[in-house]
Amino acid sequence: MTRTESASEPVLAPFLARDLALPRGKPTPPEWVTTPRFGFSSCSSDPWSAKTPRRSRKAPGTVSAVSSTAQEGLQFDLSSKRIGELITLADSAAAAASTGWHEVSTSLQPCRDAADIDAIAVAFDYRMTEAGEADESVFASAWTLGGKTYPAPLGTLPTSVADLWAAVADSSSTSPVRARLNDLLFSLGRQPRHIHAERACLAYLELSVGNWIPLYRALALVRALDIARQMKRDDLAQRTMAQMITDAREYVEDAEWHPGVPFRLLKRLVAEKNPPEAVDDLLATARTRYADDPHIEADVAALQRRRAKGNKDELDRIDREIATIWIAAAETTWGLRKMNHLIKAIEYSRNHGHNDLVAQATKALQEIDNDEMGLQSIRRSVEIPGEQIRRWVDHIAADDDWRVCLQRFTHGGIGVPPSGLTDENRARVEVLKQQAPLFSMTPRVMLGGDGLPRWRPQDDDERELQKLAFVESTTMDFTAPIFAQALVEIGTNHSPSREELQDFFVAQNPSISAEIARVLADCLLRYWSGDDEACVYLLAPKIETMLRNLARSLDEPVYQTQRNTTPGKYVGVGVLLQFLGKRGLDESWGRYLAILLSSPMGWNARNELAHGFFEGVPGPLAALLLQAALYIATLQPSSDEPSEDGDGSS
Repeated sequence: MTRTESASEPVLAPFLARDLALPRGKPTPPEWVTTPRFGFSSCSSDPWSAKTPRRSRKAPGTVSAVSSTAQEGLQFDLSSKRIGELITLADSAAAAASTGWHEVSTSLQPCRDAADIDAIAVAFDYRMTEAGEADESVFASAWTLGGKTYPAPLGTLPTSVADLWAAVADSSSTSPVRARLNDLLFSLGRQPRHIHAERACLAYLELSVGNWIPLYRALALVRALDIARQMKRDDLAQRTMAQMITDAREYVEDAEWHPGVPFRLLKRLVAEKNPPEAVDDLLATARTRYADDPHIEADVAALQRRRAKGNKDELDRIDREIATIWIAAAETTWGLRKMNHLIKAIEYSRNHGHNDLVAQATKALQEIDNDEMGLQSIRRSVEIPGEQIRRWVDHIAADDDWRVCLQRFTHGGIGVPPSGLTDENRARVEVLKQQAPLFSMTPRVMLGGDGLPRWRPQDDDERELQKLAFVESTTMDFTAPIFAQALVEIGTNHSPSREELQDFFVAQNPSISAEIARVLADCLLRYWSGDDEACVYLLAPKIETMLRNLARSLDEPVYQTQRNTTPGKYVGVGVLLQFLGKRGLDESWGRYLAILLSSPMGWNARNELAHGFFEGVPGPLAALLLQAALYIATLQPSSDEPSEDGDGSS
C-alpha cells in the first residue's frame, strides 16, 4: 500500500509529542527495592570474618545472586565447627520468626558479607508459589528489575550452595530451617531425594502447629501434602490431610476473620482424588460463615462446584447460586462496586448458559446512572512554551500554498501520527513500568460515553496492549488541540473553495470517488465555519466507507453472508484496519487509526458517535477525525506485494 503525496515532506523540529515523552534511558531501581546479594552488608560483630570467603563489595543498585555472580568454583568451609556456627545462626533467626520466610532472611541480613551466611539467607528469599502437586517448580524468584532477577532460578545455583544447604539441614533444630532447606534440595533433585522429601514434610507438619501466623501455617500444610503425593507417601498425606481438616474447621469457626487460611486448605483438599468426607460439610459451613463477602462466598461455591463434577443438576444449581451471589451483592452497594458485581454475574451466567440471569443482571446494570457511579473528571496539565506551540502550528499552517498546509496537516506535520511512533510508545510503556509500578500493574475497565463498561483486559497480552493504548491516547490528548488550531488557521488564512478542495483531493489520489472528495470538502468547510458536530457525524461513516473500499480494492473479504438468523453484514472498522495492516499499512498509522476510531482501549470515536454518546463534539476530536480521513484518502493499492513481515511502503 502506498501513500500519494504531491509535495515533498518538509523538515521540522522534533514532533511535539516527542518533546513531551517520558524520560529516556535505563531506569535505576527505585529506593524501596532492597538488593540482597553475597557481600550485601557488613556485620559489626562477625565472628567468622577471617574464616569465610567474601565477595567483593558492589556499587549500590547492582544485583548479585548465587547464580550469575557466584562462580562454580566457590567452595565453602563445611567443617563441623563452621556448620555448627551456621546452624546456630540460622536456628536463632528462625526461632525469632513468626510472619514468614522473609523474616529469617532479614535476621541474617547484617551478616551477609560472609558468603556462606549469604547463601543460607538466600534460601529464605525464594517465593513459594501454590503450584500444586503436578508442578515441582514451586520456588520462584522474589523480584525481577532492570533485567536482574533475585534470587536466581534454582537450577542455576552452583552445587557448592546445595552442599552447604544439605549440611545445615541435616542438623538444624528448627522446623523453618529444616522445611525450607530440605524442600529446596528436594526440588533440586538432590539425592537422597526421598529423604529430603520426608524431612521437609515432617518439618512442615511441625511448623503448622508452631507460632507462625495462620496463613504460613496453612501454606506449610499445603506444601507438605504436595510433596507427599509426589513421593507417593500415602501415610504422610493422610497425616497431613487430618491436620488440614482440623485447622480448616478451627479457622472457619473462629470469630476472627481470616478466610484466606481455610480457603487455601479446602482448595487443596478438594483437588484430592478422594478428599476426606468432612470436606463437604466444611465447604457448606464456610459459605455460611463468609456470606457477607461475595468474593469469598463465590470462591467457596466454586469449590463446591468442583465436588459436583459429573452431576448436571447439582452443577446447574451451584451455577445459579454463584450468579445470584453477585446479583444480591450488587443490590447492597452502589457505583463502580455495583457495576463490577453485575458484570461478574453477567459473565458467569452467560458462560454457563443461564440467559434469564444474564437478562436480570443486565437490566440492573443499565439502571446505573453516571451520578450513582461517583466518577470524577481528572485533568492533567503540562506547561508547554507558547513559542513551541506557535512554531509547530506555523509549520503546518503558515505556508503560502494551502495545498502544502493540508498535506502537512494530513501527514502529521513530519509523517508521524498524532499518537506517536509505535516503537517509541512501547519504550515509554517500559519506562512507565519502572517509574510507576502500581499504575502499570493495575488493569482498567474502559467505560463508554453512557457510563457502561466497554472493555477490560482478559490476559497478560491484553494488559500490555492497554498500557500501549494509554500512552497513545495520552499523546493524542496533547497533540489534538495543536492540530485543531493549525487546521483552523489553514481555513482562516486561505479559505479555499469547495471546488478547489474537491479538485485537490482527486488530483492527490485519482482512485477516490467524486462523492468522497465532495464529502471531505464539505466537512472541512463545516469545520471552518464552526459546525464541528455536523462535520464529525457526516465524516465518521465516510471514513469507514473509504477503509472498506480500500480493503475491497486489495481483494480482502469485507462482507459476511447470513449465518443462520444473523443477517449479512460488512466487517467493522477494526477488522478493516487489520486487513490493511497485513497489506502494508504502516503500524504506527494503523494503531493511531484504531485508537481514534474503533478500539475500546482508546477513543473509540466512530462507535461512540454512532450511538450518540457525545454530548457536544469537541473541536480537537473533529480535527483528528478530519486528519484521519484526509490521511486515508491518500492511500491507494500498490502494485508491489507487501513484505513477509507486513511492512509496506508509505
